[in-house]
Amino acid sequence: MHWALPLLKRLLPGDLSARMNEAKCDTSHQNGEDETIYLYNSKTGERLKEVCAPGMLRISRRKLRALCSSDLPVMFGKILTTVTYNTSGAAVTAHFADGSSYSGDIVIGADGPGSKVRELLLGVEKSKNTPLGLVFNSTIVHYNDAEKAKHVRSASPTFAIGYHPDGMLHTIASKSPLPRLTPHPLANSQHPNQPKKSPTPSAPKPGPSNSAPPRSGPQKTTAPTAQAA
Repeated sequence: MHWALPLLKRLLPGDLSARMNEAKCDTSHQNGEDETIYLYNSKTGERLKEVCAPGMLRISRRKLRALCSSDLPVMFGKILTTVTYNTSGAAVTAHFADGSSYSGDIVIGADGPGSKVRELLLGVEKSKNTPLGLVFNSTIVHYNDAEKAKHVRSASPTFAIGYHPDGMLHTIASKSPLPRLTPHPLANSQHPNQPKKSPTPSAPKPGPSNSAPPRSGPQKTTAPTAQAA
């Protein structure tokens, strides 16, 4: 986060704005006025360009959401049905499928590519997504090898971009091995439209014939991959 950072800090209360460093992916990295984005040739490794980005922060979305929602009444599972305006047009009311409604000065449609707010504003046809003909894949890699991770990170301590002659774009962004922020109390809440997860069977309690704790080994995780048209 760079160009939008001053705007975000203006929108946040002073105490939260002062805590922006808590939302960094790597809280040990001391960002400063010399922060730079490096652009490479992904095939040859040649550095093509340097973009000065003073004060840039490599932000964790999860941490940022938790920080920005501090002391806010965040509600999940709300399905927007319509938006109405008062007679003067100076106020707006959002109506939801459960019969509730909330009024304010403005409605911000930050509800993703299938935005209901955009549909209500533009109509069904004009609000449809336009395919770009591109495929985006995101992969999280845990090297479990300090030297290899250090080598990859040497391209940039925060963020590096690579352009490949065959038409591919690569980005490398570092994540922090440090402890995460305290999880948001609603972080594990399940959206009502999501399929319910099957309950995980509890482990058998130790008894005379099963007094030893179960052995545990390293957990293997598969990195999530996202594709978008």
